[in-house]
Amino acid sequence: MVDSKFFSKSKELTLDQVSKLTKITLPKSVDKKKLFNDISGLDTASQDNISFLNNENYINDFKTSKAGACFFKKDFIKIAPKNMIPLISDNPYHSFAIIANAFYPMKDITNIGIHPKAHVESNVKYDETVQIGPGAIISSNVVIGSNCFIGANSVISSGVEIGNNTVIGSNCNIAYSIIGSNVRIHNGAKIGQDGFGFAQNNNSNIKIPQLGRVLINDNVEIGSNCTVDRGTGPDTIIGEGTKLDNLVQIGHNAVLGKNCIMVAQSGVSGSTKIGNNVIIGGQVGIAGHLKIGNNVKIAAKSGVMKDIKDGMIIGGVPSVPIKDWHRQTIILKKLIGKKNDK
Repeated sequence: MVDSKFFSKSKELTLDQVSKLTKITLPKSVDKKKLFNDISGLDTASQDNISFLNNENYINDFKTSKAGACFFKKDFIKIAPKNMIPLISDNPYHSFAIIANAFYPMKDITNIGIHPKAHVESNVKYDETVQIGPGAIISSNVVIGSNCFIGANSVISSGVEIGNNTVIGSNCNIAYSIIGSNVRIHNGAKIGQDGFGFAQNNNSNIKIPQLGRVLINDNVEIGSNCTVDRGTGPDTIIGEGTKLDNLVQIGHNAVLGKNCIMVAQSGVSGSTKIGNNVIIGGQVGIAGHLKIGNNVKIAAKSGVMKDIKDGMIIGGVPSVPIKDWHRQTIILKKLIGKKNDK
């Protein structure tokens, strides 16, 4: 159950409101004025709750669920409980996310203003809707858009620009960066530091000046303790709508397209270009100077060492098409089995 001490609901929703928000068609026989007061998992839901089924591992919970309404695909209509209102959706998880955000919208910034223990240089540009937490340092010539929040002990270095409605958590360091609107940067993220660039000559490693920036487009989310290096001259770019999990590393000059997802502990080496709508699993390593196409999916713990064409699904070390990887795994298992039988 959601703990009201930490999370505040906005309001109850009628079935008609749920239908309009998610753009789904309701059964004709239902009461569109029926009220729902919360979301819940299948196993804990009551008649006043909305739930969802998006994974067949939860079929048994679905069959016995007491949820008043549930998002699921039409394939499961025959096994839905009789008292459950079916909310048929092609993407149940997405529909549920819309309703979850309606019940629990992001907290409004109510305590606007600058904390007396924050340090803000006199030539910083911001308006009265901005909130800056204790211990934060905002250096010269920074521009902060409306309705922004900067958490405790974060450091925003000179010249950084931040768009509207952006939230920067506590203990973040941001430098040499242009950040769009509706961006969310979680606690401990480090953005705009030197990229890892050295020129080797015999027994010496000479530092390459990192003269680029980090450009973060609108609606990006960056998880806790991520690191995004600035470019050497070209910029490091994170495309609109892209989401980074915690502990993700983006190397200098890397370019991520729109609406990508990178799961925790994955990393992209310098100068690699990643297309749109790419999904990168946990602990994936991508070598430098590669081109990853649009709509690519990379399985967890893969090692990517060459270019990937649009739409491919790959896995393994070194990465290969996912079917080949599964074949390799089966063959290896059989070989090990034969060896053990001798």
